[in-house]
Amino acid sequence: MVTKDELDMFMPLIVEQQYDAGKEVDLATTRTFFEGVVGDEASFQIMAVEKGVAVGCVMVDPIPNLQFADKVAYAHDVYVTESLRGVRGIGAYLVAAGFVEAMRRGYEFAEGETHPDNRPARRLYDRMAKKLGVSYKEVASVRYLVDLRSGIERARHEPEYLDRLATPRLFSRQSARSGADG
Repeated sequence: MVTKDELDMFMPLIVEQQYDAGKEVDLATTRTFFEGVVGDEASFQIMAVEKGVAVGCVMVDPIPNLQFADKVAYAHDVYVTESLRGVRGIGAYLVAAGFVEAMRRGYEFAEGETHPDNRPARRLYDRMAKKLGVSYKEVASVRYLVDLRSGIERARHEPEYLDRLATPRLFSRQSARSGADG
């Protein structure tokens, strides 16, 4: 979880993400925005750090979705610095960590979104649902609805369940397959 004390580490990654998306970045405005949302009870940001440098993040915000629940955790802006994409399973870890934290906070559903032609991201949602023991369905060609209720119910009976899911070891097989160390 990103805290206000970690904004100095977090901001360079956000700037990199915005530039990669082709957006101009006003650092002062962007920092002011994150100072306002970091630590908010409803929204949260998770950051992956390697050797003291932020290398990836996911943002999660509540969104209304009256068809499924009063509020749904919307995981978005998953980003991994270019040199580490597809190498160590950082993106997978971030998505899973976002869904696990959503379960901890009592969200019964989560949504994720990707571009229709982003096959790696689409496979990622499938893997995450299986690893987390939850179901998902493709709602639109780029939007996924993840049903977190089975994970929440299991955590009620196995208090350590969410802590186990939140560890990077969950993805150690993927990292080994890619030949990454660590």
